[in-house]
Amino acid sequence: MPQPTGSVQEYWLPGYGLSRHIVLRQLQFFLGPSATVRPYSYHGREGYLINGTPLTKEQIEDLRRQSREYERQQTIRMSGKTIASTDAVEPDINELVVVTVSRRSGPVYDSKSYSPYQRAR
Repeated sequence: MPQPTGSVQEYWLPGYGLSRHIVLRQLQFFLGPSATVRPYSYHGREGYLINGTPLTKEQIEDLRRQSREYERQQTIRMSGKTIASTDAVEPDINELVVVTVSRRSGPVYDSKSYSPYQRAR
């Protein structure tokens, strides 16, 4: 039996398409100061455990829109590029960002001569 919309419940919200920063910051704006949220994994899927009145579909879609905009702004900030608001080209939010370039240290083995089960001779 479905719960009344106005009642306080504990429920899981899937995290797909939702920025952690936005959900944690905006939830009380949507549900009031007594609502709580924390990152939570449910059956191996990442999301959020919320204690409060259920979010409406419109509120969830608003969180998704805010999350997309936040991720876009963070990508632009991290890449160091400036994009004018009048540009028609939308930046790719999944653009690679080089963090460090390091070489793996240690012995290099020829794949033809190396076997992990060989004994040293």
